[in-house]
Amino acid sequence: MARFEPIDDHFCFACGADNPDGLDLAWTVEGRTCRAVFTPKRKFQGWKGIVHGGILATLLDEAMTRLAWISCGGAMTAEMSVRFLRPARLEDKIYIAGEIVSENRKLVTMRAALRKESPQGPLIARSTGKAVKVSRK
Repeated sequence: MARFEPIDDHFCFACGADNPDGLDLAWTVEGRTCRAVFTPKRKFQGWKGIVHGGILATLLDEAMTRLAWISCGGAMTAEMSVRFLRPARLEDKIYIAGEIVSENRKLVTMRAALRKESPQGPLIARSTGKAVKVSRK
């Protein structure tokens, strides 16, 4: 199999600054943790007034893998599990937090959470995942 070398053209749906349809997330990274705040617009709706579950999963994925990318020299999602606990409403502030749990030569194990209203607010969803390390230029 050919080696994959990811290229960041700043058009990623979750973090790309050049993607006008993206999530426009701004991350704060501190060591092996990261955080961001997201206020969903109607274009991210599933059921009326509710954020689509795929968007919530994307926020969790980005919290985990963006952190692994920055902290571990490049990584891409290999596996992810999501537990949805309550709906997120449009226009509510969603607080996103990610954390690296462990890493070895090839894999990074991570977890993330979405909370409503504040970093200590009610839990909306949580995830665990693994990312495979990749080289980057």
